[in-house]
Amino acid sequence: MEYKKADKSYKDVGPKGGKLVERLQCALCGWIRPVKYGVSKRMGQVREVRFDKMDLIHAPLWRLEKMTSAGRGSPKATIELVDSKTLVQLNDDIKFQIINQCQAILKILKSQ
Repeated sequence: MEYKKADKSYKDVGPKGGKLVERLQCALCGWIRPVKYGVSKRMGQVREVRFDKMDLIHAPLWRLEKMTSAGRGSPKATIELVDSKTLVQLNDDIKFQIINQCQAILKILKSQ
């Protein structure tokens, strides 16, 4: 099956209205987020999108969580961490995907 890339997202606003939202897409995982996405309620600081602040040695990149809730958005909702794995503990297939994507990113950036 062949996929055709869409010219626009269903979220894109036409030229007649709406506000412009600047977004960044992670070259590693594809996650898209607004460059400006509010103020941290806890810290009171403007949040910023960064690609260099994660603790790669200790961060749990894979997580198994038990989620319970009394309904969507309920203050009684809980998320319990059952298990986690760091980067070096991931399975070989995922490590291989990460290595290949990082190499492709570096090749493009170094060719500039």
